[in-house]
Amino acid sequence: MKSVFTIVCLMLVVVTSSFAQEQPKWIKELNDLQAQVNQYRQQEDWEKTLKEMDRMKKLFYAQPETEREKHLGSKDISSGFYYNYACYSSLIGKRSKALQAFEKYTQYVVDKKTEVNLLHINSDTDLDPIRKNKKFIECMEKIKLYGDYVQKLKDASSYWNGTTPEAIRFRYMEPNDSNLVFLRQHYKLDSIAGACDELSKIKNLLHWVHEVVRHDVSSYNPEIKNTHAMIELCKKENRGVNCRMMAQMLTEVYLSMGFKARFVTCLPRDFINDCHVITTVYSCTLNKWVWVDPTFDAYVTDENDTMLSISEVRSRLRKGLELRLNDYANWNHQIKQTKEDYLDRYMAKNLYYIECMEESRYNAETKEDGRTYRYYVLMPYKELDKETSSISRMSIRSADEEWFWQSPYENM
Repeated sequence: MKSVFTIVCLMLVVVTSSFAQEQPKWIKELNDLQAQVNQYRQQEDWEKTLKEMDRMKKLFYAQPETEREKHLGSKDISSGFYYNYACYSSLIGKRSKALQAFEKYTQYVVDKKTEVNLLHINSDTDLDPIRKNKKFIECMEKIKLYGDYVQKLKDASSYWNGTTPEAIRFRYMEPNDSNLVFLRQHYKLDSIAGACDELSKIKNLLHWVHEVVRHDVSSYNPEIKNTHAMIELCKKENRGVNCRMMAQMLTEVYLSMGFKARFVTCLPRDFINDCHVITTVYSCTLNKWVWVDPTFDAYVTDENDTMLSISEVRSRLRKGLELRLNDYANWNHQIKQTKEDYLDRYMAKNLYYIECMEESRYNAETKEDGRTYRYYVLMPYKELDKETSSISRMSIRSADEEWFWQSPYENM
C-alpha cells in the first residue's frame, strides 16, 4: 500500500483542537469513524474501510457549512479523502467508484490550486487498475499544472544576456566587519571549517548551520535577523527558524570566513503553496557559485561528483541531465531527502524565478532606519512584464543570467 495520504481528511484536526470541550456530538462520531477507518486500513480490509469512509462523508456533509468551518476549518473534505477513496476502490476492483473519486480529487486540486506530488501519483501501484482509463488520463492532464514542475522549467523561455548594465553589481560585506569578526571568533568558525580544502570548508560550515538550529516552518521571523541573535532566541524559546532565516545565517557564516555568499529565494512560477530559500557561496576552486541548502544540509553534484551552482541545476533539470544529491541530505534528522523528491519535485517547482538582495551583509533583513533594501529577480526574458503572485512589485527584474551570476571578483 503506497498511498501518500495517511490522513484521510481534514476532520482529524479536531482531536487536538483547543475547542475540544466545546465540540458537538457529531465531531466525536466523526473521530470514532476515523479510528475505524485507520483500523481497517491497517488490516488492509478495503471493503470495510470504504464503508466507514462513506459514513464519514455522509455525516460531514449533513452539517451546515458554518458548523464545518467553525469546528474543522473547512467546508469541504480534503483532497486526500478522495485520493485514498480512489486507491481503496481501485484495489478491490471497483473501477467506476475509483474513477469517480479520482475525478473529485482532480476537481478539488484544480479549484483550490492545490500542489500535488505528481511523482508519487505516477508511481502509486494502487491506481494501476484505472491508469489506462480515458477519464483517468484526462484527470492527469489537468493536474499536471500543479505537479509537473520539471516540464514547467522546460517550457520556460530562455534568459537574455547582455541587457543589464555592468555598473550594477551585487555587493558583499568584508570579513573584517566587527559583527562578522565576532561571529567568527564567538562560534570558533575556523575550527568548524577545519584545516582542509576550500570545498570541504564550505560543506563543514553548511553542516554546522544545519545542526545549530532546527528548521521550523511555522516559526515567526524574529525582529533581529542575524546568526547570533537567532541562535540565542532558538535556545531561549526551544524553537527553530524557517528556511529564509537559516539561509541568512549560513550567508553570514560564509561572509565571516571570507567567502562571498548570498541567500537566494527560489520561487515558483505561480505561488500555490510555498517557496524555498537556500544559500549560494562562491568557490574559487571551481570558479563558480555553488548550491548549499542549510535546511536540508544539501548540496548538488553532477555525474563526476562536482558541486553545481543554482544555474547549473536549473539548466540540467531543463535538459534532463544527471543530478546527484548528497547522501546525508535530511530534514531535521527525521526525513531523508531523495533526489527525486527534493530536486525533481520540490526544487524544480521553486527554480522558476531566482531572487537575491543587492547587498549581502550581516543583519541583511533587520529593519534599520535609513537603509535601502533592494532585490533583483532573475526570470525568463518573455516573462519580464508578467504579473505574478510569486514576485514582489518592489523587486527589480532581469533576464540577464550572466550578469546575475557574475563572479564577485570580476572588475574589482
